Amino acid sequence: MDRRKVQAMTTLFIAYGKQNETERIALYCKAFNDVPTEILQKIVEKVINDCEYLPSVARMREAGRSLIGSVDETQRVKPWVEVQEEIQKGITRTWYHGCLGEDVPDELYGKSCDPKWSTPEVKAAVDSYGFENIGKSKVDDMPIVWSQLRKAYEQACERKKDVETNNHVLAGTELKQLVGKIGLLK
Repeated sequence: MDRRKVQAMTTLFIAYGKQNETERIALYCKAFNDVPTEILQKIVEKVINDCEYLPSVARMREAGRSLIGSVDETQRVKPWVEVQEEIQKGITRTWYHGCLGEDVPDELYGKSCDPKWSTPEVKAAVDSYGFENIGKSKVDDMPIVWSQLRKAYEQACERKKDVETNNHVLAGTELKQLVGKIGLLK
C-alpha cells in the first residue's frame, strides 16, 4: 500500500479524532487505490474543510468529482439552472433564429437544427423529450416540459455516477464470469 496514501488517510482520521481505527483507514485506502495520491491528498483536504463529521467513501468520491469538475469543465455536473439556460439558448438559436452560419446548406438556412450540447447528460435529457417537441411546446406547457427535462437530466447524471462506480468496483474483473457465478447461486 502506498505510504503517502496511508498518510493522507491517517490525516483524515486524525482530523476527526479517529486515529486509532487502523482497519478502517486500510479500508479507505483500498477504496481509493484507483486515485492518484496527489488527488487523494486534495480530496482529504477538501473534506476536512467541508465535512463536520468523518465522511463516507461515497462522500469523498463526490468531493473528488467536484474537485475534478472545478479543473475540467467537461467533468463538472452542472446545476439545473445552467442546464435550463443552455437548453433555452439552444431553442432560441434554432427555433427562433434557425440554422445560421456560412456552412449551412441553403435548404437548412433558417430552419430548425439540433445544437451541440455541453455534456452527454444534457444531450440525454433533451433527447428523452425530443428537441423538436421542446421547440414546439406551448408557452403554457413549458413549466411541465422543464420539470420533465429536469428529471431526465437528474436521471442521466445518476446513471453516469452509477456507471463510474460500477466501473471502479468491477475493474479487473470479467463481468460475464461474475454474472455466471451469480447464476450458479440460484
